[in-house]
Amino acid sequence: MHAVLGLARPRVSLAVAGGSLFGAYYHGVTESWLAVAAALGSFLLCAGCSALNQIQEREQDRRMERTADRPLATGALSVNAALRMALLWMLSGGGLYFIAGGWPLLLLGAAIVAVYNGLYTPLKRVTPMALLAGGFAGAVPPLTGWLAAGGNALDFRILGVTAIFYLWQVPHFWLLAEKHRDDYRRAGFAMLEATLSSHIRSRLMVIWVGAYFVGLGCLAGLAGPASLRWLVPPVLLLAGGGAVLSVLAGRMRFASASMYGSLPLTLCFLLMNTP
Repeated sequence: MHAVLGLARPRVSLAVAGGSLFGAYYHGVTESWLAVAAALGSFLLCAGCSALNQIQEREQDRRMERTADRPLATGALSVNAALRMALLWMLSGGGLYFIAGGWPLLLLGAAIVAVYNGLYTPLKRVTPMALLAGGFAGAVPPLTGWLAAGGNALDFRILGVTAIFYLWQVPHFWLLAEKHRDDYRRAGFAMLEATLSSHIRSRLMVIWVGAYFVGLGCLAGLAGPASLRWLVPPVLLLAGGGAVLSVLAGRMRFASASMYGSLPLTLCFLLMNTP
């Protein structure tokens, strides 16, 4: 059981399911079973993507302290067993997507697998810019719930949330790579430090983090409860200023904490304005 849980990475999969639930309730889902089906589908699809990723990167996982205890890296599961689990989870997740949202949601699920496992995972060994592709898979969970609730994919509210999730994803991957730099180097993943100086990397991070907080403030101002729009966006912008200054000072832990804390709080704020 421990090996199966390690393959599914439940903490990540639960976060993805939570994003899907948010999307459904942000739209104002009328039938709760649709939200649950979409969230469970997201959980299973994410678990399947994680299992397939661990098959693809099992050699790299063995070289990294952070991932050396994963079931394929330790030999606790065989590749064939992991592949069977990955296919079962992905097919089950896709089936739930189809039940909840029909072909549009199923095709979105297929696109997530194609980008995450077909593009992002192999590109990690080729270019550090792979994170730009990986951000897509992490940005769309709210859209899955929104579609299951019958929402229009072109509605500015869900497009804004998806953009915010994308802006959050890239620094998340980036900060993770910086934190485990030696691990990533041992595994043979392409590192930004090999092509860009620390000064340029810092400035790029400042731009990305700043864009995230500006986008967050704008979304809160446009789509949040009118009674609190005078308060929440300025607070988010102040938090963004602090995060930017912390990046410039090399205090990545504070920047990371600011980003991790700001997203769920803003999502809760947006839900206050749903029907």
